[in-house]
Amino acid sequence: MPTITSDHLHTLLGSADRDAALVVVGGRATVVPTDPSRGGGPEDAMVITTRDAVIAELDTGANEEQIEALAQRLDVALESLGG
Repeated sequence: MPTITSDHLHTLLGSADRDAALVVVGGRATVVPTDPSRGGGPEDAMVITTRDAVIAELDTGANEEQIEALAQRLDVALESLGG
């Protein structure tokens, strides 16, 4: 079962907070309102991506297939780090 799913990216993209980030804490992915590397959120969080980075990666007309592909790439990258 993947750690990062398209649901996480939808939550991240739907966040009203421009500093929102997708992080992994204790082996679980979650969206936090502020990127922990900027002094907010859980200190032990591993930042996977930010809202702005996902927006930059996906065109404004991104479809579900593109979002799922990005989620899969992020999940594979996390797994390669031992996450």
